[in-house]
Amino acid sequence: MEKKGSSVLNKISLIVLGGAIVGAIFVGIFVYFLLSSAGDQDALSKALMSIIIMSIAFLLPVYMIRVLIDKFIVQKIKKVEEALHEVSLGNLDHEVKIEGDDELAELAEAFERMRISLKTIMEKLEKGEL
Repeated sequence: MEKKGSSVLNKISLIVLGGAIVGAIFVGIFVYFLLSSAGDQDALSKALMSIIIMSIAFLLPVYMIRVLIDKFIVQKIKKVEEALHEVSLGNLDHEVKIEGDDELAELAEAFERMRISLKTIMEKLEKGEL
């Protein structure tokens, strides 16, 4: 299968990372106004430092979110995509099994029922029963 463009996971990661950076900037602005109103002469440098620290601190949660999305969503989608590709090539014996009780597992189950129906119809056609 040929890969096209960037993955959804990369786009989601960029969105989450962008949100984390925007949040860190807002924290930095808040720190700046808080410290400058208190008369701190180093308010700007402390605010910039808080932006840098908050941005770095957000990297770990963003990475963990990416790992969780990959494990619980993207891998399931890839299994269904692989099964769709195999069936489109005529391989009606390629099963797709996804554990879980979410919408992706339901999609895989529906696809599996469709694959079995197609296989049954093809077998009946080959035997001349249809």
